[in-house]
Amino acid sequence: MVAGPGSAVIKGLSVVRKGLFRTKLPVIGECARVDMSAGDAAPYLERDMYMLLGFEPHFDQLPEEPPSNPEADRLFWPEWR
Repeated sequence: MVAGPGSAVIKGLSVVRKGLFRTKLPVIGECARVDMSAGDAAPYLERDMYMLLGFEPHFDQLPEEPPSNPEADRLFWPEWR
């Protein structure tokens, strides 16, 4: 069995790396929420890393989810510079 760029073969099984949705987060910016197959990068990957690692579906096909909190666009520590 041959694995594609977004999958890995583990004992004959193909594992597809999945993106769940895309959003914007403070500090990270535009990113995708991914499953735990992203390893240390989980749970969020920047757009470029998501595409480089071959996650599916394509970044632009992920459903867009706005931040759940209206204050999510603010800096974590606005007084800290």
